Amino acid sequence: MKQRRGWLWLTSGVLLALLAGLMTFQIVNGLASAARSASVENVATVSVIVATADIAPFVAINTGMVTLLEVPAVMAPKEHIANIEDVIGKMTLAPITLGEILVSPRLADPADPNSPVLYTMNRDEVLVAMPTAALAGQLGLLAIGQHVDIAYTSEFDYTDENGQVSNDKTLTTFLSLQNLEIKGLMSRSIAKEGIIPLPDAILLSVAPQEALILKYLIDSGAPMDLLLRSPGNNSLLAVSPVDEQYLIDYFQLEIDVPLDFAANRSARTSEPSLSPANEGISQIQSLIQNQSEVPQTTGGE
Repeated sequence: MKQRRGWLWLTSGVLLALLAGLMTFQIVNGLASAARSASVENVATVSVIVATADIAPFVAINTGMVTLLEVPAVMAPKEHIANIEDVIGKMTLAPITLGEILVSPRLADPADPNSPVLYTMNRDEVLVAMPTAALAGQLGLLAIGQHVDIAYTSEFDYTDENGQVSNDKTLTTFLSLQNLEIKGLMSRSIAKEGIIPLPDAILLSVAPQEALILKYLIDSGAPMDLLLRSPGNNSLLAVSPVDEQYLIDYFQLEIDVPLDFAANRSARTSEPSLSPANEGISQIQSLIQNQSEVPQTTGGE
């Protein structure tokens, strides 16, 4: 049964891909046919750039998204683009549909400082590129105009009970920056068969000091995740960093023997499941599970 269902999904996917390819072929072939007819009738033709896929706004155009065609001059918009080199790398300012002839007012040059609506940035901000290795980026959940918070997990020095800075470190998760608007999505892959590739990086405008914070965290190799905000929520959130002790306090875990999470952290081996830190985390997970299985009591008797 599972094998039959798998073949059904595979067959459906192939059929959808063939249908998308057929639609692209029909539209482009229709324009090409019109150009051939015009040539036979000695009608003047011009070169135009035609979209071979739906292109979202604020997306960098690559060679897999467009093609060059000859069409009757009467069909070409006044501000059409004649050379395909003039559109590669340009940023779309509005949605472009499959089969649409590209025109210069709907494109912007990212390298042009006078581009009218390249990005909505304040004068005291800089543009940074953040990798989209986070799950939200891998699932294709990111879009221009969304607001995100950036969460990191890193190890920090801590002070022991004697007030001395320990050589060991404690793992902590925290929000580095909040309420950042996604200004652009960039991909190094080329679109194939009308499918827009997932972005490799998101573009954010931040203050210069915040840009240095993000660069430090990226260079340190700290794991990063993007938290998507609900539309219209631009407030700063009051949140506390989370470490092992925070989990103990938050879930009110009753631990008879203190867990030494930081003990021998620097001696972690290629078998992390054997480290004292992971043993401590396993104890927390076990305690949380045991507490959730305790029947809830209600008032009355």
